[in-house]
Amino acid sequence: MAVQSTERERILVCVSASPTSSEVIRRAARLSRSMGAELIALYVEDPESQNDTQEKAVHEHLDLAQRQGAILTTIYGDDPATAIAQYARVSGITKIVLGKSPERHRFLAPKETLMSRLNELAPDVEIIIVPNRLQDDSRSFSLKGRLKQERITAGDLFRTVLILTVCTGLGFLIKAIGLANTNVVLIYILGVMAVALLTTGYLCSVLSSLLSVLIFNFFFTEPFYSLQSSPDYFATFAVMFAAALLSSSLTSRIKTQSIQTANKAYQTEVLLSTSQLLQKAEDREAILNVVLQQLSRLLEHSVLCYDRKDGALAEQPVLREVDGDGGFDQVYLAEERDAAEWVGRNGKHAGRTTRKYPQARCLYMAIRSESGVQAVVGIRADNAPSIDEYRKNLMISILDECALAIEKDHMTREKQRMEESARQETLRANLLRAISHDLRTPLTSISGNAAILLEDTGDLDEGKKKELYDSIYDDAIWLNGLVENLLTITRTENGTMKLNIQPELVSDAIEEALRHLDRNAEKRKIVTDLQDDLLLAQMDSALIVQVLINLVNNAVKYTPEDAKITIGAKAEGNMALLWVEDEGQGIPEGTEDKVFDMFYTGVKHSADSRRGIGLGLSLCRSIVQAHGGEIWMMNARPHGAKVSFTLPIAEVMEYEQ
Repeated sequence: MAVQSTERERILVCVSASPTSSEVIRRAARLSRSMGAELIALYVEDPESQNDTQEKAVHEHLDLAQRQGAILTTIYGDDPATAIAQYARVSGITKIVLGKSPERHRFLAPKETLMSRLNELAPDVEIIIVPNRLQDDSRSFSLKGRLKQERITAGDLFRTVLILTVCTGLGFLIKAIGLANTNVVLIYILGVMAVALLTTGYLCSVLSSLLSVLIFNFFFTEPFYSLQSSPDYFATFAVMFAAALLSSSLTSRIKTQSIQTANKAYQTEVLLSTSQLLQKAEDREAILNVVLQQLSRLLEHSVLCYDRKDGALAEQPVLREVDGDGGFDQVYLAEERDAAEWVGRNGKHAGRTTRKYPQARCLYMAIRSESGVQAVVGIRADNAPSIDEYRKNLMISILDECALAIEKDHMTREKQRMEESARQETLRANLLRAISHDLRTPLTSISGNAAILLEDTGDLDEGKKKELYDSIYDDAIWLNGLVENLLTITRTENGTMKLNIQPELVSDAIEEALRHLDRNAEKRKIVTDLQDDLLLAQMDSALIVQVLINLVNNAVKYTPEDAKITIGAKAEGNMALLWVEDEGQGIPEGTEDKVFDMFYTGVKHSADSRRGIGLGLSLCRSIVQAHGGEIWMMNARPHGAKVSFTLPIAEVMEYEQ
C-alpha cells in the first residue's frame, strides 16, 4: 500500500515579458488548483536588459499571477537559470513551470536552452514546459531599445574627458621615464574602469574604450601625432579595446548590483525596524502610525490610513505626506471614499494599477487579520514612480505584520478585560462572603436584644434596658458606617466617584470627624495636635472626614481603654500632612503595605468585640490617592501605630486674607 506524502507541493511559475507568459501563468494556476499546491510566481529582474515596454508587460503578468492566487517574488540576476535554480533549492520547489525558450548561442559552445540549464542546475526538480505559440525572446539584446534607454549627460561627458585627459598625462609621464607602452595601456584600461564607475549607463564606457585606443594610437605609437600606425599595433589595439570594453562592462555591472544590494539592504532594514517598532507600540493608534511611517519611508510615497471599527471606516484618514508626489487633497479623498470602503468590505486591492476603481489616484490595500479587515491603507500612486514588485512584497509583509500586531493588541486587551472581570467577580464574591459572615453578629445581636425588649414582662430593670438599647444603637451605628464604606468603595472601584475638591480648613474637617466617632471612642483620650489652625488643603471635605473617621475608629478598635489617640496636622512643603497615632499594639513588621489591602484585617484580637472586614483602610487609600496624596502606616514609639497621609495645600488668595 502506497503512503501518500503529507508535504504540500510548491509550484514555481517563471514570469517574463514574453506575450506567451500569460498562458504559462494560467496553465500553472490550473495545475496548482488541481493538485492543491502552493503557487509562486518568480520574476528574475535584470535591469540592464529591460526597457519600458518590457517592464510594463512584466507588471501586467505579475498582476495576472496575483489574481490567480500566486505569491509574487522578484529576485535580481543576469543569469535566469542560475537564479531560478538557487531559489528553487532554498524554497523547496517541487515543480517549475516555464514557457519554451529559444536557444542561446555561445561562441565555441553547444546550443542550450533555459530548460537544459535548469536540468543541470536543479536535477531534483520536475520541469514542465508550456509550448509557445509565438516565438519571442524577450531578453534578447535590442540596440534600438538600448540606445533609447541610454542618456549621456553633460556631467558624464565632462568626467569622461577629464579621466582620459589625466590618463594621457600619466602616459606622457611614463613615456618620459622610459617605461614600456604596455604600462600606458594599463593606465587607459584603469581609466575606462573609472569612467564606468563614475558615470551612468554604458555609452560613456563604450565611448571611453574607443577614445582610449585612438588617443593611445595618436600620442604613443609611431608615427606620433597621427592615427596611422604600423600593422604590428593592430593586435595591440584590438586587445586593448576588448580589455577596456570588458573591464568597463564588468565595472558597470558590479556597480549596478551594488546599488541593487544597497536598496535591498535598506528595504530589508525597513522591514526589520517595522517589526521592532510594532513590538513597542502600545495601542492600535500607535500601531497604525508605525505602519504609515514605515510605508512612506519604504515607498517614498504619501500614504494614508482609514481605521476600521464595527464594520465601518473612520470618517477621516490619518495622513503622512512626503514631498514630490503632491500629497493628499480632501476633495479627491472624498471622491475616492467608495474605493476605500470597497477594500474594507472585500479585503482586496483596489484603486490605481488595479481593475477596481483604476482611475483613483491612490492604491488601496487592506490590513487583514483572522477577525477581518482592521484598516485600509492608501498609497498615492499617480504622481510618483511605479512601485516595483520587490517593494510591493515588502509592503504586503509590513501590512501583514501590522495585522498581527493589531490582533495581538486586541487579544491582550481582551485578556486584560477578562482578568479585570474575573478580579471584579472575585472581589464581589469575597465582599459578599465577608459581609454575610461579619453582618451576622451585629444583626443577631440587634434582633436578639430587640426580641428581649419586646417580650419584656417587667422582669428587666431600667439599667438592663439601657444596656440593651446601647447595644442595639452601637450595632446600628456600626452597620451604618459599614454601609457608607461599602457605597464609597463601590463608587471608587467602578470610577463613578466624583470629587468636589475645594480649599477647606483642615481643622474643620478634624472637628467634623470627631463628632461622628464610634461610641467606644468616649472611653479613649482623643487629643488634637494642630500646628497651624489656618492650614488650608485641597479636599472633598465629606470624603476626607470619612477617612479621618475610619482612621480614628480603627485606632479605637485596637487601643485599650483610657489610652491616648492623637490627631495631628501640619504643613510640609506644598503638602498638608495629617496623622492619627494610637497607643495600641502596633502592627507586625513587614505588614506596613498589606494593611491597606482590601479584606486584610490585621491583628485578630482587639479591644472591640466586632471584627472588621478590612474595608476601612483600603477605602482611605483610594480616597487619598484620588486627591493626589499618599498614605502610609508605621509603628509608633514606644508602642502603637501611626497612620499618615498627605493632601495638596491650597494657596490663599490676597482678597481672601
